[in-house]
Amino acid sequence: MDTLLPHVEDPLAEVRHAHGGDRVRLPPALAEAALKRFAKWGRRWHPAAGEPDVVIVDRRDTALLLRALEDVKPPRLGADGSRLPWSPPRVSVESLAAARADEDDAVSLGPGAPLPSPDAADGAPEAWLAGLSADLCAAAGVPEVLLQVAPGMEDRRGFCAGRVWLPHEAARPARVRLRPCPNSDHAEIAATLIHEIAHVVAPKARHGDAFKGALIDLAGRRWGPELFVCADARQTYPEVDRWIAVGIRAALEGRPAPVRRTGDEGDTARVVSRIRKLRALAADQVGGPEAIAATARANHLVTTFGLGGYEVQIAAGIDDQMVDRFVPLRPRTLWQRQLSAAVGSFFGVFSLSMSSDARMHFFGRHADVVATAFLVEVSIEKIERACEAWIGPWKRRARPTAGEVRGERVAFCDNAVIAFAGKLRDIRAREKAGGGDEVTRVLRAAERFARVEHEKRGLSWGAGSGKQVRHHAAGAEAGGALSVAQGVGGSAGPRAIGRD
Repeated sequence: MDTLLPHVEDPLAEVRHAHGGDRVRLPPALAEAALKRFAKWGRRWHPAAGEPDVVIVDRRDTALLLRALEDVKPPRLGADGSRLPWSPPRVSVESLAAARADEDDAVSLGPGAPLPSPDAADGAPEAWLAGLSADLCAAAGVPEVLLQVAPGMEDRRGFCAGRVWLPHEAARPARVRLRPCPNSDHAEIAATLIHEIAHVVAPKARHGDAFKGALIDLAGRRWGPELFVCADARQTYPEVDRWIAVGIRAALEGRPAPVRRTGDEGDTARVVSRIRKLRALAADQVGGPEAIAATARANHLVTTFGLGGYEVQIAAGIDDQMVDRFVPLRPRTLWQRQLSAAVGSFFGVFSLSMSSDARMHFFGRHADVVATAFLVEVSIEKIERACEAWIGPWKRRARPTAGEVRGERVAFCDNAVIAFAGKLRDIRAREKAGGGDEVTRVLRAAERFARVEHEKRGLSWGAGSGKQVRHHAAGAEAGGALSVAQGVGGSAGPRAIGRD
């Protein structure tokens, strides 16, 4: 499944160790406020000559300056108001549109300059292509071009690269070179040929409106204007190219004129999934008939559904990336923090309790952090539901005060967490006894990652204090009834929670 994740750059300082002190480059928008905070702490600094926004500080004070910057930074919040991570996962981006020609695919030659000789690899075009070239030039009223075809070796999603050399004297023929890729079909090759001949018709228009008008007119003369009604000179030239190829494909296959297609977000998601599957098939059988047909179908969907400007983010490799995530908790609920720490340790995630902001900060591999956040959320919900189921009958029996009810809830939840945490530790102990200690290595790596991220910001952490817990049999039973099973999607251990 594709993963769409926001990324907002964190305005961090840049630190360079140098003789005479560290040189720290501060974000311009925050530099003044950070330095004021730094000066209030009785620390000194001086500007670096010739380097705006760079200050020189004693190496022992660098961490304090970074901390001052962190203190004055506004919190980075997502659309839902939650705090954004420091290190979100990085995902590669794939464009749905096929690669198009560069802006320099038309080369104008100066006065008297000869046409370049064909490359050694260029060969004679197939008969159908040579005939099409002659027909197009005749329809456009321009001299017939010199056509060479050199098969390409790289699969470019069916796109056929082309280039045209335009002589200075109009009476001399132009030279066109086409380089189809292994998965190019006849429609894509023909569309590229029309693109290059349109440059001959409008040699000074580059890829402007006159060129796009000539391109649409040429295609309409050859196969009928009704097949290209979706192509418009007001569109970008790559979009016009795509509609020309779709129209030619319909003509060659005897299908009706292509039309624009629309749908809701669900329809778009299904179409994108279909395009990805077709391209996976094409990549697996490059140059074969099935690959050519799959590529053509994928490009047809991209164009008719208007997905040429879309990009999708690919989740491949995301699971092992080191990331962090803030997880909000209910204020003044120590048991939720203890539960989060126990679950994080189970998955190999390093966790820090942010008591002032009622949140936890998780660090670790992306898959493990996602699994931890999921299990924490589900566990809290199940413990609270079990607590309410116990509290109702107990209140009717005992008729307690409001303070006693609060104490009973705390004791119930505390004991549920202790029981569940013990269960998680037992699972890990059995795995370790069986020779599997992957989580310990992963947890150490997560802690190192957290330390590096904190050092970038001049931050640190300390050890927390414990608390006394009153035994509560019902709470302990509820926590012990929670079970861990496969299914969330992390990589270090069991992945989901349910009820026995």
